[in-house]
Amino acid sequence: MKRILSILLLFLSITSFGQADITHKIDSLLKVKIESQFAPGITVGIVKCDKLIYHNSAGCMNLEYNIPFNDSTVFGLASVTKQFTSACIGVLEAQGKLSVDDDVRKYIPELSQHSDTIRIKHLLNHTSGIRNHNVLLDLKGFDYEHQGYTNKMIQDLMFQQKGINNRPGAKVLYSNTNYVLLALLVERISGQELHEFANEELFTPLGMEESFYRNDLRAIIKNRAYPYFKENGTYRQPKSLTLCVGAGEMGSTIKNLSIWSQIFLNPQHEFSYLKDFVTHQDTLNNGELMSHARGMFVSPYNGYTTYNHSGRGLGMRSQFICVPELNIAVVAYTNSEHINAVYTSYEILDLFIDKSENIKIEKESKQPIKQNLKKFVGTYQELNSDLKMSIFIENDTLKAISSFGSNSTPLTPQSINEFCRINNSSVTYSFQLPKTSDIDLQVDFGGAIFYFERIKLCKKPDYNLAQYVGNYYSKELDVTYKLSVSDNQLFLNYPNNNDIILHEGEKNVFGANRRTKYSFLKNKKGEVTSFKVAAEGTVKNILFEKKN
Repeated sequence: MKRILSILLLFLSITSFGQADITHKIDSLLKVKIESQFAPGITVGIVKCDKLIYHNSAGCMNLEYNIPFNDSTVFGLASVTKQFTSACIGVLEAQGKLSVDDDVRKYIPELSQHSDTIRIKHLLNHTSGIRNHNVLLDLKGFDYEHQGYTNKMIQDLMFQQKGINNRPGAKVLYSNTNYVLLALLVERISGQELHEFANEELFTPLGMEESFYRNDLRAIIKNRAYPYFKENGTYRQPKSLTLCVGAGEMGSTIKNLSIWSQIFLNPQHEFSYLKDFVTHQDTLNNGELMSHARGMFVSPYNGYTTYNHSGRGLGMRSQFICVPELNIAVVAYTNSEHINAVYTSYEILDLFIDKSENIKIEKESKQPIKQNLKKFVGTYQELNSDLKMSIFIENDTLKAISSFGSNSTPLTPQSINEFCRINNSSVTYSFQLPKTSDIDLQVDFGGAIFYFERIKLCKKPDYNLAQYVGNYYSKELDVTYKLSVSDNQLFLNYPNNNDIILHEGEKNVFGANRRTKYSFLKNKKGEVTSFKVAAEGTVKNILFEKKN
């Protein structure tokens, strides 16, 4: 009996020492993330085996009074919110009030009808093709400094849209608008505002008393963290007049999110059916399994499957990640743009992963891949954008550099047509050869996918710029663009956007390296009659017609 007791005490002491060692490492990790104890900071929680085994912070949640983060600090989730909006849809389906295969127009008939049906699941997994309202507002010249928008304003804007980006189910185009429309679905089907429904069906039953969807910008939120960004070396606090819930606008705490993590980690949990719903991976029309599920990404990491989603706003970052096989979850929030919550969460996760076995398997299974690199070389342009990607060979290595980048990125082969970044295997470059669609290159940033087509740049710039001069009006955006020429350059002006210089890329297609392209159309006489705008990969073919 004494021998068994001694072994047990020895085991407990080793376990305690291991935990103390990890705790010390994470504490040190957080300290180096902040500029000083009186600068914006970061708070982190780790759930292991049904318990919050770590919760600590560094830096301040409020710079006005130098208030540090504490055990119950409330912070904004940004896009981490999407999994909760998805869960609300899951609750309604479990109640028999909807099916994810329902036509969205069954509940929102104001949306334009298209040849292919947009279903609720298409909103959940970002394959609806519906234009992203954030980009539409940018194209309208929305004044974020002095204006705000609401769900109602976004709904009205979307009801004006006649076109979509792609056939529903054809490709993943991440768009906040999908989740603003899901919020409207919840409200119309349940008869309650989203914040009321989520509180009644999710937060209260789960004991998440400090979690909520915002419904009033003027409401006092006790113990809240404020976001900060730097301008000219000085920290500033962003102010917003916007209140648009569904895709974001949720607040919570580390303790509450540790409760939520049990849905993903505990198969016996009362709400585990929501884990199955939120992490369900649908397939594209071509049968390909999607990495984006319904409000979360399902991603491999060092041999394990992770459920994850990050959030980002001006002056803040958030991350929520669960690894069921390790029975672990990591939550990170920072109120500074300069601290990468996502990278930090994986640094912490690495402390709980034994990589030696995975490395051994990779070394044994990896075979050298022989390729003709020349067939990948060329200029690629993001679909519905003027962002360009140059693929070239240097020192027998394939490299990539975007028109936004300053340094090229070396790529290493993973298969016949797939490469990854040498220093970041989670970023992959897949070349579609032979061409089977409008996509020639697909770049996957850990679940966030960008699509590119191979293009031929115009050899000689168009010197007859006068033909493009004029005023152009868009019914869908209710805005006028003005094009003028000065010093042999084409200038674009529209609300809050002045003197943007446009350069020709492909023939009759212009851009300003702002992920927006302008494709001009001509009549039979060769006269410019209109142009179509595409932007940021999530808005396609907004028509601007030339006014007499």
